[in-house]
Amino acid sequence: MANLLSIYRLAAAPLAAWMVLAGLRDAFFILLIISLASDLVDGPIARWTGQDSEIGAKLDTIADGGTVLAAILGLYMFEIDSLRLELSWFYVFLGSYAAAAIVCLAKFGQLPAYHLYLSKSAMLGAGTFVTWLYLVDYSPRFFLSVVILGMLANFESLLVTLRLTRFQSDIGTLFFLSVKERGVDD
Repeated sequence: MANLLSIYRLAAAPLAAWMVLAGLRDAFFILLIISLASDLVDGPIARWTGQDSEIGAKLDTIADGGTVLAAILGLYMFEIDSLRLELSWFYVFLGSYAAAAIVCLAKFGQLPAYHLYLSKSAMLGAGTFVTWLYLVDYSPRFFLSVVILGMLANFESLLVTLRLTRFQSDIGTLFFLSVKERGVDD
C-alpha cells in the first residue's frame, strides 16, 4: 500500500508539471495537495503494516524529488508575481536542496533517503503553505518560514551524508546517528 502511494506520486509529478505548462492552476494545486498529503501517510502505513524496506525508502525519496520539482515549477509559473520579493530565498532553497542531493549522489551513488524528522516537518510545512496559498492567499512570512525550514532540513541531510561512512536510510535525525556511532543505545 505504501509503495503504491509513492508510485502514485511518481506518476503525479510529471502530470502536475504538465498541468503547469498547460496553465491548469486549479488542477495543479489540487493534485499537488493530494500528493503532499499522501507523502505524510506512506511512511507510517509502511511501518504499521511491516512493509518498510530499502526499496520503499528509495522509491519514496524519488517520488519526493519529483513532487518538489513539480511544486517549484508550479509556484514559479503561477505565483511569480507574489514571490518576486522573496525569489532570492527561493533560489537559496533550491541550491541547498541540490547540494544535499549532489553530495549524496557523489558519495553513495544515490539520493538521500534519510527520512529525517526535520525534512518531514519541512514537507508538512510546505504542504500547509501550498494549501493556504491555494485556498486563502500568499503570505510572505509563511513562505519564508517554510523556505527556511526547508533549508535547515537540507543542511541536516548534507551533514548526515558527510558524517556517514556507508549509506543508511530512515535515520530520523543527525542526533540519532551520533548516538548510534558512539555505541549508545537508543
